[in-house]
Amino acid sequence: MLELGISQAQSQFTKILNQFVTIVDKKSHHKKAVILPYDEYISLVKKAADKESLQHGSFSKFVGILDNEFSCDDVKYNEIIK
Repeated sequence: MLELGISQAQSQFTKILNQFVTIVDKKSHHKKAVILPYDEYISLVKKAADKESLQHGSFSKFVGILDNEFSCDDVKYNEIIK
């Protein structure tokens, strides 16, 4: 994966559209964006939409609304999700 600064990504935008690219703020060293080919994006969306993928894939470790075993003692939250 190619890693570019923000100004580099802006100047090379049309050249990098068919590559995997991470755009980084070089002053703060924070990752700001990722560019990936459309076919790869569609593949990731299809995997995320598959419920089995959510239960057994990379999302399976996420505790929250995707987890059937999530519990919370917040009364307002529990009233909303009933």
